Amino acid sequence: MTSHSLPSDPVRPAEDADRPESVRPAVPDGPSPAEDGWLPFRAFRRWARTRRTDSRSAAQRGPTAPDSPRPRAERLTARGLFRPGEIEYARLRSLPPFDTDLLILTNARIMRVRTDAQGSIAQLSEATLRQAADVRAEESRGRATVTVELHVGSSMRLEETTPAEAQRFVDTFTEVVSRSRT
Repeated sequence: MTSHSLPSDPVRPAEDADRPESVRPAVPDGPSPAEDGWLPFRAFRRWARTRRTDSRSAAQRGPTAPDSPRPRAERLTARGLFRPGEIEYARLRSLPPFDTDLLILTNARIMRVRTDAQGSIAQLSEATLRQAADVRAEESRGRATVTVELHVGSSMRLEETTPAEAQRFVDTFTEVVSRSRT
């Protein structure tokens, strides 16, 4: 009967490790998990990539190469951002240098989101339409700031947009909120 060592006990190398006829463990072909990322993360990335492509039909994907490139904020698809059945009514984008910030108005809520250079989306804040107390556009030096005041005392603000787009967003927001409260 052989005795088993404890995990804390040192393990001595085999006595025949230097002989050429000794059998060594096979090294797998391809990159090691240390070189290519940890195996569970690699498997998760592969699963997420296949899930993403399988969940979208060909009609939703659209053309693979658009004829004319659009600004990053207009390309924003926000797949994980909208809930099932949610309808987007208006989208207001900031001008440079804040061109990654957006206010998005849907039939159920208003969201403030930010995108990065790769197109990833971060939702900064959201509120239901019932929480909105007031919305206004303030113009200063040819630029406008849209502020949505909430009943709880906080607010959402999008700075540096054009006055015409800001007013259109405020009008749409006011109409959507009035319809949702009736």
